[in-house]
Order: sequence, then structure tokens, then C-alpha cells
Amino acid sequence: MTLTPAWRTRLFASVATVVAIGLGVQIAQGAFFWPALATGLLAAIVVISIQPRSLLALLLGGAVVGYIVGNRGFAQISLSPSFPLLAGEFVLLVGGAILFVQCAWRHELPFRRDLLNVSLLVWMVAGTLRVLFDVRDYGFAALRDYALVYYAGFFFLAQHVARDPMAGRFLLRCVLFSCVALLGIHPLFSAFPDFFVNTLTVRGIPLIFFKDDLVGNFMSVGSLLAYIEYERSRRVPWLLVSIGLAGMMLTTSSRSSMVALAIGAGWLAAGGRWRFSGALAVSGVIAAIGMVAAAEFQNQSWRQTPVHQVYERVLSIADPLGQRAYQMDNAFKGENNVFRMVWWRAAVTETVETNGWVGLGFGHDLAARFAQQYLPEANDDFSARSPHNVLITVFARMGAVGFAAFLAVMASMAMATWRAVRQGGSEFTAAGPWIAAWALFVAACFGVVLEGPMGAVVFWTLLGLANGPTVAEAEAALDRSTHEDDVYTSDARSKKPSGDVHVSGRS
Repeated sequence: MTLTPAWRTRLFASVATVVAIGLGVQIAQGAFFWPALATGLLAAIVVISIQPRSLLALLLGGAVVGYIVGNRGFAQISLSPSFPLLAGEFVLLVGGAILFVQCAWRHELPFRRDLLNVSLLVWMVAGTLRVLFDVRDYGFAALRDYALVYYAGFFFLAQHVARDPMAGRFLLRCVLFSCVALLGIHPLFSAFPDFFVNTLTVRGIPLIFFKDDLVGNFMSVGSLLAYIEYERSRRVPWLLVSIGLAGMMLTTSSRSSMVALAIGAGWLAAGGRWRFSGALAVSGVIAAIGMVAAAEFQNQSWRQTPVHQVYERVLSIADPLGQRAYQMDNAFKGENNVFRMVWWRAAVTETVETNGWVGLGFGHDLAARFAQQYLPEANDDFSARSPHNVLITVFARMGAVGFAAFLAVMASMAMATWRAVRQGGSEFTAAGPWIAAWALFVAACFGVVLEGPMGAVVFWTLLGLANGPTVAEAEAALDRSTHEDDVYTSDARSKKPSGDVHVSGRS
């Protein structure tokens, strides 16, 4: 039976009235979760109806923009105070549901059968099996540390989105323009911290609050992507933006960002694209000469300029034991190197001595032995949980089994990147997302990047964006091959003679 338009309108109006009354009662009682969810769903329906991009692409784009621009502040905002679901987990849950529904509708798997997908799935399964045992002993702490693994789900979401070139370009530009926005927002944050911390807030939580080393990492990513955009379009402003982001990155205290940018430049050079390294070198020399000349004009030593600070940071990278002496601005760099080396050694030694095959588990305090050795007087006050190196974290949490699976992920990523930088092409079909993902991974080897949503969501999204076109091309080639086989079989059948055929030959 089909309802008439009048009865359909009455039915919808009745349901809407009941829902509105229920939401009004919730708001009157101070509960905002269901009203916020209903508002979000309505907004999503409106947005989807007025623009061509999928809801999954919009969710991923919003998460990427939030974590790059909002950084640590955005990462702490939950949907409701009574329901502490953070943005990354919300996007992962909703996006995962959309992905599975779409894959079920199309009768396909949510992953692909290439080396990167398979190795990543093996690593995630190993981590999931490990946390099932750990959650009984450590409870919520195990689930919190397990974020290292489940954030990799963003890879499959982004890979699915990137099968559509238009959606993939949209998501990549969300990353690029968010990094470019740091050129204006970061100086404002440094100049007016009270406004961002105390005024621009959501339920008392700053909407934008930068973690200095992580914002430096995003500036390195933006510098690489902006240069690749310059290569594609040949528009000089993109080159200036690339150099500007690299220069602003040097004003942060992050040394891992310098290494990340250098590795990205190395990947470009491996593909015969040396101009990025040359542009950085030339602009750096010009800036250094200008600052030193200005210092001489003011009768100051060059050691009082930012040039000397950057010089000492570069030297400190090659000083793992902290044996050099540094000026006041960089005095902590040598001590910070020792801090990392002692923690890495303590975590590896404890893992090998305790359970080298499957690790110490999620929820285990990786800082306990380190704090006893390095900070015995402040053992109770030390709150950091990750040893500032994702490789050490993976080995300590998951042992040799998980570490081997993670190395397989990195090996497949390296092979795919090599193919991309050698083949050239546009910023989307070739090297851009791969190189940007490598920059974040290198930074994760010296800081807490992939253990939290700010860096992990962006990294896994970039990796999925990089692999998505490869998957789409492979599927298209398979479809063409299948179609050609069908055509050949059809032609062969049509040419088969209808009568008897005499076959001669030797008996």
C-alpha cells in the first residue's frame, strides 16, 4: 500500500513533533548529547545535498583540518561532557560504519590485497589480540595505549575515499591548506596566547592550542606539499609558501621537524627533483647572510642571532650522547638527547628481559624503569607514557611479532614511495601524500606523534590517500583484463563452426 502525499506529510510531521519534544526535554535537563547528534545529522544531510562530496570525505577532511589547525586543543574536545567521545574516535566509528555499509552494498571487502594493506591488517590483528589480554589487567589504560593501533583504521577510510580522484584531491587539499593556514594562525597564537587559551574555547577547552613540536611537523609537511603543488602548477606563490613554512618551522623548538623536512627533500631528490633542496639551501643562505649582516651593523655577535640557534640545533641532532656544550637557548638539547637514549635503552631492555616475543602489552607503564634510572627523585610526578619513538613503542607494546609486522608496513610503504617518486606525475597520483606521510613517520621516531590523534589521524589519512589511487588503478586494470577476456571468449564462441570438423594428423 502506498501512502498519499497528504498522509505522508502527516506521518512525517507527527514523528518530527515527537522527536522535537524529546530533544526539548533533553535540553531542559541540561543533556546535550542527543540534541547535538540530531543537529549534526541534519547538518550532514543539508551539506550532502548541496555539494557533490561524500559524507566520509567530509568527515575525514574536518578531522584533518581540526587536528592540524586546532592541534592539542581540538584533540581534547568531546561531543558531550556526559559522553566523552573525542573527534577522532567519532569519525572512526561513523566512517567505519559508512565504509562497511558501502562495501556490503557493493559486495566487496573494505581492504585490498596489496602488500601494504595485508601487512597493515596483520599488524592490527596482532595488536588487537594483544590488547584483549591486556584490558583485563590494565582496563582503560590498555585501551588508551591501543590507540596506537586502532588509529590505523583511518588508512582504510582514506584509501576508500581516494578511489574517487575528486574526493581524494579534496582531502589532500584539506591537509595542504590547513598547513598553509599555520603561517597566519601560529604567529597569532604566539602573540595573543590569552585569547586562544581563555577566550576561544569550547566548554572551557581551547579550540586551538599548539603543541610546539607537532606544529613544526605539520609545517614540514606543508612545505613539502606546497612545493609539489608548485611543481604541478608552476605558480611562484606556492614556492614562496613552501619556503615560508620551512622558515617558520625553524622558529619552533622541534628538531624532529628539521629531520622530517630533510627526509622529504631526500625522497624528492631520489626522484631527480633536486630543486626543492636547492630552493631551501639558497633561501637559507640568503636569510642567514641578512641576519648576520644586521647583527654586525648593530655591533652584535652572530651568536646572538637565530642563525646560531639553528646551527646548534643541527649539531645537537648528531650528538646522541649530549656531549657538546650549547648556549642558553639550546642548553637543554644535549640533555634531551640523553633523556631519549636512556629511555629507549630501558624500554628495549625491559621488553627483552620480560617478554621479547609479544611485548609488555598495552597499559604497561613504559616509563617506570626509565624514571627509576633517570629521574629517581621525581618518579611519582613523571606522567609521560611513550618513549618518544614509535618503533620503540611498537616493540615494547607488541614485542618482536608486532615489530616485524610494523616493519613490513614500513617496507611496503618505502617500495611504493620509490615507485611514486620515480614515475613523476601530478601531486595526487604520484609522490605528494607518500612523501608527506614519510615526514610524519620520521618525526614519530623522535617524538610522540603516532601515539595520539593529532599526528596519527593525519599520518594514516595521508598514507591511505597515497595508496588509494594505486588500488583504483589496479582494480581498473583488473576490470579491463576481465572485460577483454570476456570479449575474447565471446568472439571465439561466435567464430566456432556449427558443423562437424575433420581433424587430420598422425596416429
